[in-house]
Amino acid sequence: MFTIKISKMDVTPEKWLEIEKSLELPPGRDEVIVMRIPGLLPVEAGFAVNTQIKEPDEWMIGESIDGERQWIVHCRRPRFIAEIVDDDDKLNPPFEYQMRSGQWLCNFYWFDAPPEDLTILCMETQEAIEMYDANLRLED
Repeated sequence: MFTIKISKMDVTPEKWLEIEKSLELPPGRDEVIVMRIPGLLPVEAGFAVNTQIKEPDEWMIGESIDGERQWIVHCRRPRFIAEIVDDDDKLNPPFEYQMRSGQWLCNFYWFDAPPEDLTILCMETQEAIEMYDANLRLED
C-alpha cells in the first residue's frame, strides 16, 4: 500500500477534473491524499473500496447499543448520519427537520459537503424511514 498527496496546483486542470471524477470528490477540494492497495482501485485515503464487494444500500437504520437512540445513515454522496428523535425537547440545532410521523431528524454529521437546499434530501430520508417502518410492521 502507498499513499500520495496530490494538490490541484501540481497537475493540469484537465487532470484535476479526472481525479475529482474518479475519486468522486466533493467540489471545492484543493488537494487529496490518494491510497493505492494492490487489487483495489485508487481511492481517497480512508475510503478504500474492495471492487469485489457489492455497493452498500443507500440507506441504513440502526439503534445505539443501549437502544436509547436511533440513527439513519445515507451511504451515497452526500454521505451523512442523522439522529431520529420522537420528542422535540431532544433537538439539537442548528438544523432539524420534522417528518410527517411527528419524529424529527437532527444531529446531522456530514462526511461530504451537504447540499445547499436540504429539503429534498430530508424528504428522501423521511421516505426511507417510512419504508423501513412499513417493513417492520409487515414482519410483525
